[in-house]
Amino acid sequence: MSNSEVVLITNVGHGFGRAIALAYGQDGYHVVCADRDVDFAAKTAAEIEELGGSAIPIQADMTTQLDVRNAFNKVFELYGDLSGVVHVATRESHTPFTELMENEFTELFTENVRSTFLTLKIAEHLVENAWIVLVSPPKSAKEPHMLSIRGAITRMAAAFEADNESLRVNVVVPSRAASDPKHDAQLVKSVQFLGSSEAEGISGHRFYVTLPPPPKFVESLLPEVQAALDENVRQDDLEASLYDDDLVEVDELEQESEQDDSEDDDYAFNNLLSFND
Repeated sequence: MSNSEVVLITNVGHGFGRAIALAYGQDGYHVVCADRDVDFAAKTAAEIEELGGSAIPIQADMTTQLDVRNAFNKVFELYGDLSGVVHVATRESHTPFTELMENEFTELFTENVRSTFLTLKIAEHLVENAWIVLVSPPKSAKEPHMLSIRGAITRMAAAFEADNESLRVNVVVPSRAASDPKHDAQLVKSVQFLGSSEAEGISGHRFYVTLPPPPKFVESLLPEVQAALDENVRQDDLEASLYDDDLVEVDELEQESEQDDSEDDDYAFNNLLSFND
């Protein structure tokens, strides 16, 4: 990896976005940390710098076209190039479908699908010969509205890939919601593989990544306490080997199939988890 490589990562304030940003910082990339809350972006960027990496924070609401365009323009203004983008769109809801309010579904659609649409749209206009990895809501969210959200993201990625030869795009679906960098390391490895030269030619696919169960004590904490704990988990935890290699299941996107939204057609992608930085 050249020291000049630059990666833009969204929603880095916590969860998967933060873990991915820390990993790319450790690998020597220039990491552009984007988040709606610039203080969260600054915290993650500062942690990368403390660990010896290079990072800058920027404020970007990825559901707003102007913010998305400004984020990409800022990258080119500072670095002149962009190697890849990791867009984290993991907003989920476990509200039963029959009880889901219209405003909640609108928020889910906006945070996940609209933000993905804007990321791909602006990338197509401004970026060439780069990669994009989309992290979707977890597979554990099985309500009809969450299946439709994931389906929209993966179908959009497939259609985008079919119409654009200069950008490769893939979707990663974690088995559960984010926990901490230690227990989410396998998803981080998967994202890094898809952004590497070893993934050349892999585009338009949806990858299911099986993650180990989070610590029991973390599951029992309130969300705000989990977030505080997450901020105190250092990047060194990514080096821990807590479990055997998990199987990453892949559902190859067949664009002409009307049954593609079913998650029963997955096949094993055994080589993905053997990737070593």
